[in-house]
Amino acid sequence: MMNVTSEAVQAMEDAAKKTVGWDEVTNRKWNSKDKDKRIRSLFGAPCDVIANLWERVEPCVDKAGADRKHLLWALVFLKVYASEEVHCAIVGWPNPKSYREWSWYFVEKIYDLQDDVIVWGNRFDGQPDMDDIKFDCMISTDCTDCHCDEPFPASPDMYAKKFNGPGLKYEVGVCIKTGYIVWISGPFPGGNSEPTIFREGLMLELEEWELVECDTGLKGNPKARLPYQALSKEGRKEKSIVRGRHENVNGRLKHFNVLCASFHHSAGRDREEMFYKHGMCFAAVAVITQLKFENGESLYDVDYDVHYST
Repeated sequence: MMNVTSEAVQAMEDAAKKTVGWDEVTNRKWNSKDKDKRIRSLFGAPCDVIANLWERVEPCVDKAGADRKHLLWALVFLKVYASEEVHCAIVGWPNPKSYREWSWYFVEKIYDLQDDVIVWGNRFDGQPDMDDIKFDCMISTDCTDCHCDEPFPASPDMYAKKFNGPGLKYEVGVCIKTGYIVWISGPFPGGNSEPTIFREGLMLELEEWELVECDTGLKGNPKARLPYQALSKEGRKEKSIVRGRHENVNGRLKHFNVLCASFHHSAGRDREEMFYKHGMCFAAVAVITQLKFENGESLYDVDYDVHYST
């Protein structure tokens, strides 16, 4: 993660304070013990991560008048994901059309960072000499489901058992050694099976010798190592901790309400537009979450010494 100067962090904090109209609506001190919690609850990340985001997207900004506050509008959209009136109330009642245009503009800019932030090759970080491979699994993988409104035209492939209704599915890969997100893929219709998604996507990217730790959803796939596939009780325990951390990564993504609430942003519930916009939101959230991991908010380390090769 690039270094962010204290001046850049302070500039973003000042923008956040001004955006929510803090001095205009309250006599409470801004620099109180709950400041960080307040910023996270509105924008989904601390100011140093938001400042990092700004420094990453600013060189690509090609729209006149773009400012830090507009990035903050996009973060409110992703984190809060309520009605447009609620969003506008939080950020000082801008014109709804202006809010909508700027929010989506910066969601797309964050989405465009995914190739630089979520790097497939980083699954080898922390591994021993790759000429003397001791681990066959570099990553854990699992799918996560997101609720959405029924797109038009309705289709049975959108049915997600988790919601007993329409949903979208994503595949996530996490480096076992670092806990970093190194792979995201989707969206797929909620009815798509995990084995099919894996076989047609992530599986094609693996090295010939490479396997993945997963739950029983990939049962039958030769590249998958299921919970019970270990040579010892200790190995099964280590695998369980890896899978548990992966669930926590999925949970961190769901801290952003755009991935929890029923997604409804598509004109006339158009299926293609819904997939496109939700896919942008998911990738943007994954980028922000990964930057938070790199900024010291990573999940717990795991002891993993499970071997499948001789």
